[in-house]
Amino acid sequence: MVNKKEGIFKKLVDDFIELLSSLFLPFINLMISTGIIKGIISLLLATNAIDQTSSTYEILNAIGDAFFYFIPVFLAITAAKRFGVETFTAALIGCILLHPSMTNLMSSDGTVTFFNLEVPKVIYSSSVIPIILAIYFTKYVQNFCYKIIPETFKGLFTPPICLLIVTPVILFVFGPIGKVAGSWLASGYENIYNLSPLIAGIIVGSLQPFMVMFGLHWGLFTVAINNISLVGYDTILALFGAAIFAQGGAALAVAFKTKDKKFKSQAISAGLTTLLGITEPAMYGVNLKLKRPMTCACIAGGVGGAVAGMFGCRATSFALPALTTLPVFMSNAFIQFLISLVIAFGLAFVLTLFSYNKDLEKLENETEEEV
Repeated sequence: MVNKKEGIFKKLVDDFIELLSSLFLPFINLMISTGIIKGIISLLLATNAIDQTSSTYEILNAIGDAFFYFIPVFLAITAAKRFGVETFTAALIGCILLHPSMTNLMSSDGTVTFFNLEVPKVIYSSSVIPIILAIYFTKYVQNFCYKIIPETFKGLFTPPICLLIVTPVILFVFGPIGKVAGSWLASGYENIYNLSPLIAGIIVGSLQPFMVMFGLHWGLFTVAINNISLVGYDTILALFGAAIFAQGGAALAVAFKTKDKKFKSQAISAGLTTLLGITEPAMYGVNLKLKRPMTCACIAGGVGGAVAGMFGCRATSFALPALTTLPVFMSNAFIQFLISLVIAFGLAFVLTLFSYNKDLEKLENETEEEV
């Protein structure tokens, strides 16, 4: 009976991770890219290359902010594909939530009503949860329309019926649910973080590679986006930095140790790629393959994460820690953040360099035999 319950729980967790992956993975590179742009803008401001009151800044800021402001539309598109909803109907639902009239109403001081019913005030820009729930609900409205509307008129009448039914449900149900759930996610993480930032840093820094392997990082990304939307900054992303740079340090140490020229080139490329925030080549192609470097990277990531957590390092926009996104982390304890990255990278390099690795020897011997 216990095993059956464990199996059900595992399936629920796997399904949840798969859902988050299917929603966020299609535009993860776009998320990272806009984070790089935000980093460049922060760097220009810090060096006084542009003035925050200038129109140049406003234009650049729009380029950097547009993705996260309109993320409900992007999520509507990926959720439509995931739930089997007509893509343009889903995208239009996201646009309705972000229409200037809707935004002005929700940010106004007065009471908002819909047919004399008071509407809870929720700002939908940069929100995640309401649009996901909305598109899932749209699936059932759409399927109902397909059943009762003759084939000839399905394409004409299904979209307006979906819009007229789903939009009020968002305003009265999914919006408030998303607002409360988002607040709980943010406050829950903050409570754990406030209990011990150092321990939080150790946990995230050391376990981040396994979070990535099992897709658990998608849940943390949701919290990070929510934190930035609610309070203007996030600490989770700063804790990821140590883990990312530790993978690079371990991979470059392998490159330094190995005599296999082909594998050396691969390890160098993978190690340098992590400095741009991309860990998969180093993690899967080098460190996990040899096992011991992954252990060293996890230890170093935990130590670096502890430093970042202890000093309250944070990001002001969603951006995976990388050399190109460093300005995003300038708002608080930036020097300590840099130190956490250097410690993680250096410690992983040293531990890997001076640790015996039979898997590396085996790999080199197999290569010599092939030659």
